[in-house]
Amino acid sequence: MGKVTKAQIRELRELVREKKARDEKDLFVAEGIKIVGDMLMKEHVPVAVIIASDFANKPEGKSLLEKLQEAAVPVSDTSSADIEKLSSLKNSQGILAVMKKSSVEERVQPSEQSILVLCDGIQDPGNLGAIIRTSIAFGVDGILLSGDTVDIYNPKVVRASSGTVLDIPVRVSDMAEINSMQKEGYRLLVSMVGDAGSRDVIEACKYEGPLIIAFGSEGQGVSRELSESADGFFHIPIQEDIESLNVTAAAAITLFVLSRSKS
Repeated sequence: MGKVTKAQIRELRELVREKKARDEKDLFVAEGIKIVGDMLMKEHVPVAVIIASDFANKPEGKSLLEKLQEAAVPVSDTSSADIEKLSSLKNSQGILAVMKKSSVEERVQPSEQSILVLCDGIQDPGNLGAIIRTSIAFGVDGILLSGDTVDIYNPKVVRASSGTVLDIPVRVSDMAEINSMQKEGYRLLVSMVGDAGSRDVIEACKYEGPLIIAFGSEGQGVSRELSESADGFFHIPIQEDIESLNVTAAAAITLFVLSRSKS
């Protein structure tokens, strides 16, 4: 086990803080014993791991280190103070893993059961991470990101997804691609609160065929361009004195209903 160099500290800091660095190096940082352990178990092998000098003193830390060594992952240690400075957590668990970003070159081709979730302009990393995790739980085939959506490899998104960002195909998309997918057979259904033409989610999800289910930010909703391209709108009926649901709750309910209608 080696010591972390100043150059490695600098690179880690950039990966944690800057999307540009993550894009240029095709890497991102995952943090936490469970998240790193789960990724390793799923054969998402880290490029490198940085631990605090006392990490091996923890029972769960020692166990994870043994698994990392079995997988021949380079492990370096540094002071707890350095880890805390790099961490995006209030209280670091003493481990950072440098991961290779996933590569999705081809979009998911339509089939009768295909379901894609489109996140348009979702800027809260906690919301995006939760939607990714929920999408996987309900068997979604892929995630599309459009507009000013937060970087999927932002450390807070990775954490909110419980490290599942590598478990599902994710593409950054635009209206040209979405329109092309509609021509291929996908139907675009957009979550829309208070729209007169919006259908109850149970009715909207009865459509048989490939679907793109779009969710927008809580403040702005989806973009005008996306709304104009929609094949239909849906909403979740709630009490009149409640304006709307959190987007993560809306996604969870919608995907549950959809999973039942597709089964």
